[in-house]
Amino acid sequence: MEQQIYMTPKQPFFVTSSEVYSKYIMNQLGIVHFYQCRTGDQPCFAVPDGCVDMVFCCDEDHPYAKLCGTVMTAKTGLTKANTRYFGVRFLPGYNPILRDCGVMSELVDNRMELELFIRDKEMMEEIFSAADFQEQIRIFLHAYKGWYADECPAESASLLVRHSMNLLIRSGGCMTVEQLAEDAGYTVRYLNKVFRRETGLSPKQLAKIIRFQKAVSVLNEPNGRILTDITAELGYFDQSHFVRDFKEYTGFTPGKYQAYLETQDYCHKLNII
Repeated sequence: MEQQIYMTPKQPFFVTSSEVYSKYIMNQLGIVHFYQCRTGDQPCFAVPDGCVDMVFCCDEDHPYAKLCGTVMTAKTGLTKANTRYFGVRFLPGYNPILRDCGVMSELVDNRMELELFIRDKEMMEEIFSAADFQEQIRIFLHAYKGWYADECPAESASLLVRHSMNLLIRSGGCMTVEQLAEDAGYTVRYLNKVFRRETGLSPKQLAKIIRFQKAVSVLNEPNGRILTDITAELGYFDQSHFVRDFKEYTGFTPGKYQAYLETQDYCHKLNII
């Protein structure tokens, strides 16, 4: 079976709105990474990443767990200020609720109670009460590995979607739907149908998000590269196209985004384990 290729989708405003943001990279079992943070007083915005997150709000008085689908434009993310959160981010297009394919379409620009899909109250309560990040990861994985084995994702997941997603990730989102369909030996119409059923998004939407996320990764590096070089690396036809797409997803131009990260001390707040 073709191995799944992983990428590292980022939520930069989760970092800038937090006092400290810790991330543990997994890249196995459909999980990209875990994160833990304590929000500050600034608003927290989510940007498009194509991912489903399991988010645990560890508020002492009102804890809750949500299954959060990708947003399609910048929207409010972690909603409570001065609150500790633990999150699990899955690979773009990956369905962590393997027995329920239809949920992916419902989750786009939406959030649902996690307990509607995963009835493991003990696991949730342990995560809410555990202050240590590594302990929260251990608790989650202990439960998740059981669900993962029971649902047998090798049988449930579409091999066509996995193969096409690998191509999109390798290309940095620069492959067209027509190229994906030709490679797979299916029609564009069929590929669109399968992608929407399995991921909730079309191949074109996922390609655009993957390219945007690559742009975020490049712009997050404090290396002073000029915008024309970045535009060419990302495969955009011209700089104005890149600026327009980036602003659509973040509300910032690339230049203003880089300046914002610097003023918000992004690099110092991010702790990668």
